[in-house]
Amino acid sequence: MKPIKHNPELRAALLYKLVKFQAGGLGRCLLVNCKTLTPSLAVSIYETSYAIGAARNKGSIFTVLHHVAYLYTWASYKNIDLEMYLLKGFGLRYKQIKGFADWLNEIIDGDSNAVSPYNRKVMQSCKSFVIWFVFNYVANDELIKADVELMELVKAQRYFWKRATKGGSGGEVALDLSDDELASIQSLLKDKLDKAIGNKNICHRNYLLWRLVKAFGLRIGEVLALRLDDLDLSGSDPYIEIVHLDKRTSRPDPRAPYHPKVKTLGRYLYIQPEDDDLVALLEEYISKYRVVEKNVMGGMKVTNFLDHDFLFIAHGPTGGARPMSCSSASRIANTIQVKSGVTFRWHLLRHSKFNRLYAAAQVSPNRDAAIDSIIYMGGWSSEASLLLYANRAVRDSTRRKLNENNKRRVADGS
Repeated sequence: MKPIKHNPELRAALLYKLVKFQAGGLGRCLLVNCKTLTPSLAVSIYETSYAIGAARNKGSIFTVLHHVAYLYTWASYKNIDLEMYLLKGFGLRYKQIKGFADWLNEIIDGDSNAVSPYNRKVMQSCKSFVIWFVFNYVANDELIKADVELMELVKAQRYFWKRATKGGSGGEVALDLSDDELASIQSLLKDKLDKAIGNKNICHRNYLLWRLVKAFGLRIGEVLALRLDDLDLSGSDPYIEIVHLDKRTSRPDPRAPYHPKVKTLGRYLYIQPEDDDLVALLEEYISKYRVVEKNVMGGMKVTNFLDHDFLFIAHGPTGGARPMSCSSASRIANTIQVKSGVTFRWHLLRHSKFNRLYAAAQVSPNRDAAIDSIIYMGGWSSEASLLLYANRAVRDSTRRKLNENNKRRVADGS
């Protein structure tokens, strides 16, 4: 697998940054100028609209506004009054959008002709951001006199952004891990657990994280958001429940505004026979390792009655049994990558699960039912969300046919 490319100067190139805070139990943010600390009025309006909307608990707002920081940085370098364009509902001219796309490719990949999936995500976020203002801040009557003209302006903006975004998104595939890479990482984590002495709590937790993501194709945020009440390990059909943040009735997450967000739909995921050891792994973690040393009636005692009900906790002398953070999970992924020599991040493990399920569904005698099961398991709302996996299946099928054809020609001497 090709190593993930990182540009250490990328953050330094941004003239704007996100400042996060908590309000009403929600993670909120401002986009501010790094030098003056002046917040963007337009972004504040956009973020507020998002915070009071139906999607307010999704984690994507932070990602979108981090992408928008590139647009504001580019506008500052070019002396373009972006706030004026946004708050008057003008949208951006094609020449400006094209200039932003070229600049973005240059600072991220060092090549104005580069085609990067990350660049396309930035462009998509900025496109949605700009068009939101076109819809909600209609220019004065002399410029736009009817809804028809407004729709024409929106249509033109969408066309401009699509044309300026190099490479498009239709052909993207879901990268994943090979069978050998999966086996290598699993062997590494299981071996560390089997040989652990003083840090068995950490090794058990890390192996359990791996197994849960691998078994169900979970987002790492969904795993970190699990609470004890989300587990039902008794009976003949043990399961875990993924609960969307909007449906939570318990007290707020103490990790806010950096708390993990459940972005997908809620669902029940039953533990399959091939993963039945997960029940024992979960029960052992909860009873033996999800503990803290507390002063109980004048003496220090180990107890599993914590101040929160989240499943995974921070271990070690400085952990304090707090709910495990997203940054801690990222550090575990980095350690796995270093120790195994395999390019790894948690989302690749999710892709590995669904790439294989989608490929199997294509040859299933009941293909539609298999696809419906995948949609439910992944927490999506429709088959349209499976495009990355569909593209991957088509690519792999084409490669197999080419290889078989080449082998046949070699055998025939043609």
